[in-house]
Amino acid sequence: MLRRLRSLIPTSPLPWHWHARFYRALLAAILVLAAVGAVVSVLVQRGSDESPAAAPGGLEASPDNSKALKALKALTPEQKADAVVAAGIDPSSAERTVSKAQLGGIVIGPDDWAAGGASLVKRLRAAGGSGGRVPPLVIGLQEGGVYRAYPDLPPAETQLDIGLGGDPQAARGWNESTAKALKAAGFDVNLGPLADVAGPASPIADRSFSDDPALASALVGAAVKGCKSTGLACAVPHFPGLGAASDDTDVNPATVSLDPASLGARDLAAFRAAFDAGAPATVLSLAFYTAYDPVTPAALSPEIATGLLRGELGFKGLAISDDLSAGSIAAGLGAPEAAVQAISAGTDLVVVDDPVLARQARAAILAAAKEGTVSEQRLDEAAARVLELKKKLGLLP
Repeated sequence: MLRRLRSLIPTSPLPWHWHARFYRALLAAILVLAAVGAVVSVLVQRGSDESPAAAPGGLEASPDNSKALKALKALTPEQKADAVVAAGIDPSSAERTVSKAQLGGIVIGPDDWAAGGASLVKRLRAAGGSGGRVPPLVIGLQEGGVYRAYPDLPPAETQLDIGLGGDPQAARGWNESTAKALKAAGFDVNLGPLADVAGPASPIADRSFSDDPALASALVGAAVKGCKSTGLACAVPHFPGLGAASDDTDVNPATVSLDPASLGARDLAAFRAAFDAGAPATVLSLAFYTAYDPVTPAALSPEIATGLLRGELGFKGLAISDDLSAGSIAAGLGAPEAAVQAISAGTDLVVVDDPVLARQARAAILAAAKEGTVSEQRLDEAAARVLELKKKLGLLP
């Protein structure tokens, strides 16, 4: 543009009034060009400002999640607090509970199954979805062998049994048959298979596929694909890896003392394989991790629940806490306060298997949201991710 303007400047001698007339015209041209440039700049900026608005919770509005976002906007603050809790049940009052509270999920434990089995699950599903409401996710705890919560359903083999064979196709079939049986019984989600890499000295040694990261990754990825093919959602525990824990978090506080490089090479590989295979959810551990946050359990730690899981690994699915009724939490904060910290940290759905503590956790989350301890954006984001999984599973009315 400047080169073109220079070409218009006269080089031959001309009368002074010609020069004055020329420079007045030139000045006018420059002012016009400046005005045009300003208008173009404003239009460009306006175009960028008018890009599609962010949906509640910072989620981008799109046709794929419009149904979940519509459901989110219809929720009251009380219902949002309910939506981020997966509660254990008392079989004698469970139907009344799920018909009153629009829970994110209900957890079916071994005692619940023994009390009513598949008929209980189906009654709870009907009660939870009555009146056009969003029903809870029905969450199972089925691992394998002696770790089956529902002994009359597969699999008869433990993960270690499958791991000893070292065959990814066997792992896929093992978990596919499990998922089919759970789906037929009315479940939506199973908290398994474990993506932990655990050796013989680990508290979860015989619950994982292998202590070899490469083999564990191959088997976990195959098992997730088997589950995905059935329409059941498998959530892989216990992010970012519980294999090297000092104790069993169900009973006592525990620490994983690996440095970041060791944890990444040893433990995170199997989670990456699970996510690459399409795992829609993961379960966050309740251990302490010296590599990231030595004083806060993983599910309650922003460094892990948001920084590591979302930032470094890029996981887009549902983040679920391990059971906040566990001994490791009871020895410290207690379930209600832990639930508030977990949601604030980036966990989307908190599991509280004790029904009394679950009610207290819901009340604590609601109070924290009203006080601003949990931001409206964070609660919306968590509830939206729960609703998005429900949408994918066909649970939104």
